[in-house]
Amino acid sequence: MTSRTAHVEPDYSGNAADPAGEVRPVATKGWPDGYVFGATRYADVILRESFRSRFDDLVSALADFYPTLDELRSGGGGRTVFVKRFDDSLGSMRAPTGEAMWGKQNITIEKAVGFDSSPMRRNRVRGHEIDMFGKGSLADPFPGIAVEMEWNNKDPFFDRDLNNFQALHREGAIAVGVIVTRGPKLQEVIAPTIRSKDGGFKYGQSTTHWSKLLPKVNLGGGGECPLLLIGIEPGRVHGIPLAEHVKSLLEEAEQFRATWRDGFNRWEDAKPYYVEKRDEAHALMPPVKDDPEPM
Repeated sequence: MTSRTAHVEPDYSGNAADPAGEVRPVATKGWPDGYVFGATRYADVILRESFRSRFDDLVSALADFYPTLDELRSGGGGRTVFVKRFDDSLGSMRAPTGEAMWGKQNITIEKAVGFDSSPMRRNRVRGHEIDMFGKGSLADPFPGIAVEMEWNNKDPFFDRDLNNFQALHREGAIAVGVIVTRGPKLQEVIAPTIRSKDGGFKYGQSTTHWSKLLPKVNLGGGGECPLLLIGIEPGRVHGIPLAEHVKSLLEEAEQFRATWRDGFNRWEDAKPYYVEKRDEAHALMPPVKDDPEPM
């Protein structure tokens, strides 16, 4: 079944300048709520105007994507259940003939060096597997659209994806590279509230999220490959009000610690009140003891 979405017109209002390689707001309308979007080199316009079916597929998958707070608390660091669900939603997109248009792919680049028609040396390089590759068309799959979701890996995984996009774009294999990750507001909510089974925090600052991705891109990551960056925000997460409430309680505890002298002469006397407030917040979202294996 092919995906369907409302007709989306580009929005060229305001400043249309696109400093090469710098992330800017998208110039197209119609994207689902609950995300933050950025683009380089008019990636969203290229996707919308030159790969309309893949654009519709991506908009449809994003619109249907709703992870839950419980999944965020229990998910592993690999292809967690909701990340796989997103991949599967793209994988279900079909051409009118019924053939799949998206799937995991490794792309191999082969080059020959020689004199005229007598190659003397051949090099074959197999790229990193793309989470979801969307074919340009059935007749001519290249260039296509590459989509990677980096939910909670170490941030060097961004470098791997950007380097892969750069190489594949240079060889004409992809037209646009897409990275989906945690948005800045979602990171602010879950970083101090969701703990791992060992009592630490699952979503640290050194993992893959929006604020780690943008500097890499603005410093040239991805080369000349047009990039569409998508950050998942709290509005996409079912059950997120609990985490927001816990964050508020933790902030109250920290505010108390900063102003304890207003009501106490000694920290030793104030500390039990601070610990009580902090523990009250943590008790609402205790660590999940049995994380499933990453998928």
